[in-house]
Amino acid sequence: MSELVEGETQPDLGLPAARMSDAEVALRLAEFILSLPASGAMASVAIDGASIKVGDAVAFNIGRFMAGTGWEQIKEPQVGRNAWTGAYRRSDKTIRVHSRPGGGGVVTTVDGRRVIAQCERGPLVRKPGGPEYALLTAALGQALLVDVSADDIVVAAVPDTPVFRKFAETWRSRPLVRRAGIRIALVARAGGVSGLAL
Repeated sequence: MSELVEGETQPDLGLPAARMSDAEVALRLAEFILSLPASGAMASVAIDGASIKVGDAVAFNIGRFMAGTGWEQIKEPQVGRNAWTGAYRRSDKTIRVHSRPGGGGVVTTVDGRRVIAQCERGPLVRKPGGPEYALLTAALGQALLVDVSADDIVVAAVPDTPVFRKFAETWRSRPLVRRAGIRIALVARAGGVSGLAL
């Protein structure tokens, strides 16, 4: 039996009720970090085109999402770039969306320290044999491979669901995860983030 974790669909944003894309996880995480008192003014968000379009169908409409969450596009994409790239502003904060691979899905600063997050998609509806284990493993693996300095904060981020939460609570205490200093963040569709402790 399926269990809906995060409310119904959000028709104003065009989001599916059953899943969060890696683009949504990254944008919600960037928005949350920028809302913190000690955050910097800008977050860079790398989004893979495959999470935006599947064939000719739009899977995640960034412009609609950003406008629906109060972000105004201030810089159009450069000629030849994807239409969904560019800069978005809300108040004195900016999110720059690009499609360059490597370097982290979300890069920003908090209290002068760089925060680098690898974000993975995930289901919001619980199903037997779901992909959560593999997705969180992938986020942790990607986080391990990011080129960082000693002061950087490295994060693996996934949707906030009971299944992901169970894995996160167990894996945060694993010796190698603790030694690597990787934080496992759970990103809720409503915009809250747990496990970050910045």
